[in-house]
This record gives sequence, structure tokens and C-alpha cells, in this order.
Amino acid sequence: MDRDVFKVVDELFCRRLQVPALDPDAPLVDYGLDSVRAIELVVEMESLFDVHISDEQAASMLTLRDVVATVNELLAVPVGQENGDA
Repeated sequence: MDRDVFKVVDELFCRRLQVPALDPDAPLVDYGLDSVRAIELVVEMESLFDVHISDEQAASMLTLRDVVATVNELLAVPVGQENGDA
């Protein structure tokens, strides 16, 4: 897990979910994540990291570890190839 991405995502989720700490492997719904907050967080992460998170990717991000892994994967994709453009 990229520590810089983890730190940013962890701080963002803790602030938005109003919790002091998150277990990276615990379901985010256990911390009160609902659909509205999830959308807000996806939009904020897209802006912070300059990536596009698809609905399918967002739906698969169940834990903090999932979120960080998805962001890291998106950051590793060359610009212009996010949607399979090659």
C-alpha cells in the first residue's frame, strides 16, 4: 500500500466519517458510510488525485484498503488510457 496515498485517503475518510481512526480492513459501512457520503468521497478523491473512479470501482471499495488499492491502480494507468483507450 502506498503510504502517501494511504495517509491522504485515511485522513479524508476519518474527517468525512467523523471518526478518530479507521481499521484498513473493516467495512466502511461499519463507520457510517452511506451512499451520499460515498459519492461525496469519490468526487473528492477524483479531484485530489486527478483520476476517474467508475461506478463499478466505487462499488467494489468496501474497506479503506480497497479504496487505497483502487486509487493506486488508477494512478498507475497512463493518462488517456483510463477507459481502455490505447
